[in-house]
Amino acid sequence: MATISSTGLGSGLDVNSIVTQLVALEKSPLKTLVLKATNATNQISTFGQIQSQISALTDVATRIADAATWGGRNATSSNSSVATITVASTATAAAISLDVDQLAQQQTVSSPVMAVGAKPGAGSLTLQLGTWATAVGGAKTFTAAGTTPTSTSVTVTAADTLVTIAAKINSAGAGVTASVFNDGSNERLLLTSKTTGAAAGFQLTSTGAGLSGLVFDEANVAAKTGMAANPVQYSQDAKARINGLAVTSGTNTLTNNIAGVTINLVNTTTTNYGSPGGTTEVKSPITMTIKEDVTPAVKNVNDFVTAYNALNASLAGATKYDAATKTAGLFQGDSSVVGLQNIMRSMISSSSLGASSQRLSDMGLERQLDGSLTINTAKLSTAANNGTTLQQLFTNNNNDPATNGFALKFKAVGRAMLTAGGSVPSKVAALQKSLDANKAAQTSVNDKAALFETRLRARYSALDVQMASLNAMNSYVTQQVATWNKSTA
Repeated sequence: MATISSTGLGSGLDVNSIVTQLVALEKSPLKTLVLKATNATNQISTFGQIQSQISALTDVATRIADAATWGGRNATSSNSSVATITVASTATAAAISLDVDQLAQQQTVSSPVMAVGAKPGAGSLTLQLGTWATAVGGAKTFTAAGTTPTSTSVTVTAADTLVTIAAKINSAGAGVTASVFNDGSNERLLLTSKTTGAAAGFQLTSTGAGLSGLVFDEANVAAKTGMAANPVQYSQDAKARINGLAVTSGTNTLTNNIAGVTINLVNTTTTNYGSPGGTTEVKSPITMTIKEDVTPAVKNVNDFVTAYNALNASLAGATKYDAATKTAGLFQGDSSVVGLQNIMRSMISSSSLGASSQRLSDMGLERQLDGSLTINTAKLSTAANNGTTLQQLFTNNNNDPATNGFALKFKAVGRAMLTAGGSVPSKVAALQKSLDANKAAQTSVNDKAALFETRLRARYSALDVQMASLNAMNSYVTQQVATWNKSTA
């Protein structure tokens, strides 16, 4: 039969209470370690936020260090049904007068009507690209493109219809697009040059009597036979006048006439009216206006101030001491974090040499007692509308980190802090190392306390056995004495 035992029964002592209290004393260092672990965890969390804000400020500085993010221009057309305008940041503010005399167009010709599914006959068609011009007297002349003109030939069989002929022309890649127009009763072959411009004209010659209706060359144009018997649209360049200066373009987009300016032509501004004495030309020029757009510059400044103030607030909160509550910030007195705060504030107070205005305060970015920046809207507006003055303050490059523009400064310092081995990753590593050491110390205390408890319970168990044995002996002796006393009475 198993015996039931409990430590303390033999000795009469409250062993569990004694052991619990002694082990608690052994674990007393845990209180300090737990408080330190909580503090370290909070420091890691807070510094993680600071690290994120340094990264955000560096990203903003990197973006606005690029001069391209500052240039903004607005462009408008007084008549968008005639022309529209788009501008790059390099465009100069100006007002442009524009006359559009003619639009660029493709050459388009069509054949005489044929019955649907008709087969013109066997032979070949030869296409050649070039330019059509009007000679003295009104005759049209064709000049093939290139110093060594090339042509494309298409073989037509007796079984080919206009549909199959069009497919063969398109497959040949001759610089024209062929299609078939069906009016419900008959059909025609349509040819259109693939691009606009005077140089995109073409002529078409043939062999084979059945293909004569598909010819379009100088002789047919003069005789108005073949495809020339129908209305013809000749290819031509766009012609316009910018501030009175003539320009031509093979397309209806003018891109190289004014730096940073692209003009898309939609309609003409010159109209010719017939009159008894001849032709009257009426010009109705439009105005295209280019103005500076300060929106990107103001946005850059606002983004910089927002990112800086967020970091400044976190650093101030982490390093302050609240005298009223007698509470210190998590990094109050921490040399590395206080040093980081000093670096940021020192940079804000520095100068950007080479710019016409060298300090942030000159542009309306005013430092407050708590280290934050506020924007003086009136001063910033004046700076933003003063050419590239504001941009220079942030992007001027003196090849000297101490005197570069503010965007270049914060970009360089931020990257140096965040790079592997920099002050920020090193601080994060030090905080994590401290927390890891604390966890190891807590584990060590708990392990020692567990061993201590095991030893105590073993000793008290042995004491219980001894006390039980002594108590049994005492009872026996007492019993023997009582018996002896009775026998001698």
